[in-house]
Amino acid sequence: MFLKGIRRAGFKVLALLLAVTLLVLANAAYLQASEGDQGLERVVVNEYGLDSEGRMVAYFGSPVVDGEVDEIWSQAVPVTPKYISNGVQASAKFRALWDDNALYILAEIKDDQLSDQSANTYEQDSFEVFLDENNNKSSEYGVDDVHFRVNYKNARTADDGDIERFYTRTKVVEDGYIVEARVALQSAPVNGKVLGIELQVNEAKGAQRLGTINVFDATGTAWQDTSKFGEIILLGRPDNAVMGLNPYTLLTLIDIYKELDVSRYANFEIVADAIKAAEAFLDGEIETQQQIDDQVAALRDAVSKLEPAEWLANEKEFKALPNQYRWPNEQQGTIETVVYQATNRRGGTDTKKLHVYLPYGYYDEGNDRKYNVLYLMHGGGENEDLLFGGPGQNRELKRIIDNMIAFGDIEPLIVVTPTFYRGMDDAGEFHKELVNDVIPVVETKYRTYLTTGDLEDMKATRNHRAFGGFSMGALSTWYTYIFALDYVKYFMPLSGDCWIIPTSAGARRAMLTAEYLERVAKNGGYEPTDYYLLCATGDADIAYGNMVPQIEALKQLSDSFIYSGDVSKGNFYFMVAKGGTHHWNWVNQYIYNILPDLFRD
Repeated sequence: MFLKGIRRAGFKVLALLLAVTLLVLANAAYLQASEGDQGLERVVVNEYGLDSEGRMVAYFGSPVVDGEVDEIWSQAVPVTPKYISNGVQASAKFRALWDDNALYILAEIKDDQLSDQSANTYEQDSFEVFLDENNNKSSEYGVDDVHFRVNYKNARTADDGDIERFYTRTKVVEDGYIVEARVALQSAPVNGKVLGIELQVNEAKGAQRLGTINVFDATGTAWQDTSKFGEIILLGRPDNAVMGLNPYTLLTLIDIYKELDVSRYANFEIVADAIKAAEAFLDGEIETQQQIDDQVAALRDAVSKLEPAEWLANEKEFKALPNQYRWPNEQQGTIETVVYQATNRRGGTDTKKLHVYLPYGYYDEGNDRKYNVLYLMHGGGENEDLLFGGPGQNRELKRIIDNMIAFGDIEPLIVVTPTFYRGMDDAGEFHKELVNDVIPVVETKYRTYLTTGDLEDMKATRNHRAFGGFSMGALSTWYTYIFALDYVKYFMPLSGDCWIIPTSAGARRAMLTAEYLERVAKNGGYEPTDYYLLCATGDADIAYGNMVPQIEALKQLSDSFIYSGDVSKGNFYFMVAKGGTHHWNWVNQYIYNILPDLFRD
């Protein structure tokens, strides 16, 4: 294929000519900087490889991304990471280059014990790149921000951003491994442009992460906060630079499509044939970018024609969130904060708060509409501020819901984000606070189907109530099903299994859990149309391995749990996102997929 073929045949010549040409142009530019070319002079860096403003420096050049360190990398500034976790024995050095299409990173990592044993990708020996093209340092990731990861075996994952923009090749060497990474840029780069960036190495031992190596982030929170990124300045592009051909979109798609599960498609041969054609094309003589682009189009067209296998007829298909849903809509809902008293473990009360999303038009004159209510719970170590922030903020989940309502995907609804901390201070016991404190306070304050707020009223209006949560919030969801099924009809456990049966049950635990969940419904006198379990996770999520046995056990109890991705035919499904990790970027997409299946009465 191409990365072997790039060193041979016609494309070998083009690639090497491109590298040599850019190297010569770059060297000439440095010598002629005094003649007035902008951004061509070499800048002074400190012992860490950072300029006078503490930024990384990337000079213009296009390396061949194949896991081999080309001569052109000698023109890049070596960067020594400043922040190393206690216990980390590995070391790393980074270099960066850029061209008109992408940012390139070379990571040379010394680590004599490599492991990918952990199911959690960030706990494997791996390299991560965080990029904020607009460098706006928002705490929340935006549409211009990415967080990509690749382990030493070249297995790539994305916590944020389109993984089609991320191409890598890795190579294990005697004392560690090398990563060459390319991140395709969305906006045109120019000399002097400054991007937000962070680079991180994860060192693993067995199935545990020992710690991290970071260039800029001393807090370990860049994964959720782009303001923790540092910066990189782009320099050195001569006015007469000429770009060579760009095969990387095609190469990336070939890698991604090769990883598709063949068993899920009735006609995968059309994609297999397109991949073979693309690989044969890359091994041949290539003259124009249009030829490459035509192969990209042919591959995408083949994938668009895939038909699900017969056994997938009952599956809920994961659909990636379209970018237009991430942008603010003109018809925006509002966020309000409600303060309430919650019973705590000591028999007293704690003052707590939660946030309430009200859809666009809620306060319009003459609007007497009643609204369904979705309660959404955060994960461990997070709080009620995570999803919506608070009044006046417009975080991603709010923008998604605004757009779904505006586009007619869902009916307007109220969304509530509480926390299981304080009060009972236990994710598994939040159902008590939900029923005793939260529902009565929220649903009598706003226009919902609840009127008096007592238990009988709550039970009579359960069809208009849903509860979901991520990770430890999924645990809250399962326990809400178990202990509050009388008051909630729809349940969304995301990336988390039920813990009602202890792990000491061993191999029987999944079936014992499923049988327990079935008894809850039957003992309550509920039919399958009276409750819905809409489950989701990603196949790269640490929760995936625990959820699958439980889901398979539930499928066997088809009298109570009718498995179908079509909620008009069943009351239970398990949606799996390929490549999905334990991260809110994925969870927001699960919510986007599931919301249209709520409140279908």
